[in-house]
Amino acid sequence: MKTLLLTASILVSLFAQSQTEPDTTNIMLGDMNILVIDKSPADTTNIVEPEEDEDDSGSKATLTHWGGIDLGVNLLLNKNGGTTMDSAAQWLNLDYGRSLSWRINLIEEKIRIYKDYVGIIVGAGLTYNSYGLKNNVRLETIDSSAIYAITVPDTLIDYSKNKLRASYINVPLMLEFNTSDDNDKSFHIAAGVIGGWKMGSITKQKWEDGDDKNELRRKADYNLTPFTLDATARIGYRNFTVFATYGLTSLFEKNKGPEVYPMTVGLQIIPF
Repeated sequence: MKTLLLTASILVSLFAQSQTEPDTTNIMLGDMNILVIDKSPADTTNIVEPEEDEDDSGSKATLTHWGGIDLGVNLLLNKNGGTTMDSAAQWLNLDYGRSLSWRINLIEEKIRIYKDYVGIIVGAGLTYNSYGLKNNVRLETIDSSAIYAITVPDTLIDYSKNKLRASYINVPLMLEFNTSDDNDKSFHIAAGVIGGWKMGSITKQKWEDGDDKNELRRKADYNLTPFTLDATARIGYRNFTVFATYGLTSLFEKNKGPEVYPMTVGLQIIPF
């Protein structure tokens, strides 16, 4: 028996020398010597997974600064860029506390020109512009050629709220620059244009008649320009952004209302 085990051990040892050196264990049971051979699996080559490219839709998407909710104040400028209205447009003097702009920038996409330092921003959004009228007037479209503001005598109605509101779908095209590819360290600036299509316009008026509270909402075209184009600029640090837009098209259609150009200044209050 001992001879048989010894012979088997020698044969196994000779075979193992032609293979990768295995692990062996000797177990003594009385006069018996049992050789346990743990045959290691064949060597395998370490496979190094290729590093995944950084997902442009992930952390680097924060290096676009269009998507979000903007809040601004609306102004109306005359053709010379001033806020003083001529006699035909005096009724458009604004109450700036009621002349607000809400902009919901829903979609943004960045076309990278040089990494995240330079890129073109495109997207889509919605804008709601309100113009609070200081004077006691109402808007009436008398005919197809002009819009008129009819002054209401104070002895009849004294409006507590009087505003014109217009809503638009917007599409931006801007060139953006970032000083760093880390959003926590980056200053950013973007400039370009925003095209718009007017979805609708209304006037909203409130007044009191004795103890009665009255409200009138009227939906009409009011000869507002249906397609708009604004110049725009946005600048900020990290996720803080301020912006300004200036109308390259008049608020009203040509020869159908005063020649005034809308301007908005504000900040992004909620970035997406």
